[in-house]
Amino acid sequence: MLQAVTILKRVSNFLLLLFCCFGFFAESKAQYNYVDTDLIRKQINNTKNDSTLSRLYGILGWEMRFSNQQKAVELADSMLLISSPAKDYIRLSEAYRIKGFVKVVNQDIEACLKMYERGIFYAKKAKSKYYESSFLNLIGGMYQDKGDFDKSIQFFLEAVKAAEDSKSSEMIAFSANCIAEAYSDAGRPINFTRPFYEKALQEVLPRKNWQYAGMIHSNMAKEYMMAGKPDSAMIETAASIDYLNRVKIKGYVYATCATDIGEMLTTLKAYKEAEQYLLQAYHILDSLKTKDNKLIVLSALSNLYVESGQYNKAIERGRALLYLAGLYRSKIFLRNAYKVLSETAEKKGQTDSALMYYKAYKDWNDSIFNENKERTIANAESRMKQTIQAKENEQLKTLNARLRNNSLLVAVVAFILLLAALIIILANRKIKQKNLTLETQKQLIEKQSAEKDILLREIHHRVKNNLQVVSSLLNLQAASITDQKAIDALMASQKRVKAISLIHQNLYAFEDLSTISFTSYVQELYNDLRQLYNKGNIELTCTAATEQLEFDIERSVPLGLILNEVITNALKYAFEGREQGAITISCSSDAEKMLTIIVADNGIGLPIPFEDHISGSLGFRIIRELTRQLKGTVTCEINNGTVFVFRIPQNRLKA
Repeated sequence: MLQAVTILKRVSNFLLLLFCCFGFFAESKAQYNYVDTDLIRKQINNTKNDSTLSRLYGILGWEMRFSNQQKAVELADSMLLISSPAKDYIRLSEAYRIKGFVKVVNQDIEACLKMYERGIFYAKKAKSKYYESSFLNLIGGMYQDKGDFDKSIQFFLEAVKAAEDSKSSEMIAFSANCIAEAYSDAGRPINFTRPFYEKALQEVLPRKNWQYAGMIHSNMAKEYMMAGKPDSAMIETAASIDYLNRVKIKGYVYATCATDIGEMLTTLKAYKEAEQYLLQAYHILDSLKTKDNKLIVLSALSNLYVESGQYNKAIERGRALLYLAGLYRSKIFLRNAYKVLSETAEKKGQTDSALMYYKAYKDWNDSIFNENKERTIANAESRMKQTIQAKENEQLKTLNARLRNNSLLVAVVAFILLLAALIIILANRKIKQKNLTLETQKQLIEKQSAEKDILLREIHHRVKNNLQVVSSLLNLQAASITDQKAIDALMASQKRVKAISLIHQNLYAFEDLSTISFTSYVQELYNDLRQLYNKGNIELTCTAATEQLEFDIERSVPLGLILNEVITNALKYAFEGREQGAITISCSSDAEKMLTIIVADNGIGLPIPFEDHISGSLGFRIIRELTRQLKGTVTCEINNGTVFVFRIPQNRLKA
């Protein structure tokens, strides 16, 4: 049912909002407690008032949104039948909230958005900014789950405005917290999102809403942890714990915060305290009969027991997680369960089981990665289409303006023919109009050019970010295996991905978006590799015959990978047993339109000729195949070190 952990985590925030917004449990002060459904059914049978009946249908339908979704939808439809003739717009919006939530639980996001749009329609009919803000937050959350942060932030900003118009402290707090989380997911740092969190705290603390204050501090703690600031994360965690300890009735939201705290304490290796909060969260969720939402805390407990060496407990929780994740078809937690079981089997020396679980983990991990990749591409394509459509609309407006101007010119010409006495004055006016039109066209062209540059920079920036994600995944994969050859192969692949990433980084960093600087790229690549192999005493000299020698992107990628392999080989092997050394890279062109690149080191030289390395060395095979792709040649000689000479046709290079 639930395919992604982001939806599960956001549900906790939405639950708190929804109980505050819709007034179903006003007496419980937004605590998610067990509802006596039998009592609600008796009240339904005994009531004769349509408004009360619709409200009771809403309570029961919401309570059954997980356990019996078909019945929940039927109750929502009954609310619509009762409330439509009476024009009870508030109850109508509540009915669409139930129907929308059932859709999102089943991952039918598009249908969910339609339900929420109907809900906001009736909220506006009721002239309730409070309800309008709540639905804007829900819609923003759905776009956030889809990864469309531009639309998500747009809806959250509208929600903040509506909440401020409603003058509701709880709604202002929730909206501010939502937009902070959206900006965080979009990659904004904690110093940008913190003012929104503080705004939320200013609203909830005077009302002594300790539970929500604890959640806000927990959110900030997670952001500090992701930013690599554990001390600040611990301060926020302590604040969250302080507020949560003031909560008398510990319900769903308390359990969610306790889970987040447990995960952070696990990261900080405070295993005893982490286990205390995670077990407390688990027991609360178990008592509330929300099995699907136990996935997060089960996963956190399993990871805690693996990291703390409690392997029997890890196996017990891992198997429970596997069963529950299979029941709700959650790919994220199926992957997590198999990872826990693989690691514990390996620690206990159960090699066959460890391999079997690891294969299942890898299959689910690859599936999730491919889905995320496809979703990212789809979102990028959608934004591109919107940009193109906007430009086409602007061009149509310009064309219409021109047609109107032409009509005006025809009228002016007719008027000139009738009033010969005013020919000179009208001629001057015509010249001024033409100059104004030309200036307008010039500004439009400059604007379109600037927009194109911004778009290209954004594309290169996102490609670079995606490559960094791939690099991080390779690093994580390497951390999860023990075979040194496999680790070396993964780390080599990671550096090749980094070499390509640097190309896109250079492309959006300079004014010319079609080429990169040779000397600048080589220096960055070398600095990266030198740090990796701890060769701080090996110096690089890079020269080019033309000061601003540049390469187009088609040639930059293979050439960057070639230089990556040659420099890596030199740093790893050329200076064994030596404390100092030098690598020289030069680039020049000749009258035959050939570019010559020479990479030389003063190391110990190759043990066997370059040609004999081709069949057994992946790096040297890459050098030869990419040189052939560039329609060039490569030679290698031993002369007080190793010298590689590349000759590449210059017709596709820019100098």
